[in-house]
Amino acid sequence: MSALQEKRHFPRIRINTPLSHRIRGLPQSNNGICEDISLGGIGFINDAFMAPATLLSLAVNVLSRTLSPIAKVAWSQPLPHSDRYKVGVEFLEFALSEKRYLSDYIDMQTQVA
Repeated sequence: MSALQEKRHFPRIRINTPLSHRIRGLPQSNNGICEDISLGGIGFINDAFMAPATLLSLAVNVLSRTLSPIAKVAWSQPLPHSDRYKVGVEFLEFALSEKRYLSDYIDMQTQVA
């Protein structure tokens, strides 16, 4: 686990919130549960494997606001004893106002912890 932490450029916090994602170029969206978030990306639980480098449009609820970044799948791993996957994505495009909001939220959460 420490090797993963060393690669991270941003503080990551635990969060349990709904997430909707759509593979870029496809019309249908799918739902998942966001487990952790940073200014660089999100880790979420998904019902299907997603290949690395897949581009996604996201909608993730953070408090009273829905953030809508574009992200790229970095990795996807099966969860033990489950037919679900943990997926890690890296943000590629993020509106500045949404990124500031997320930064403030993360700062607030890390000060409480």
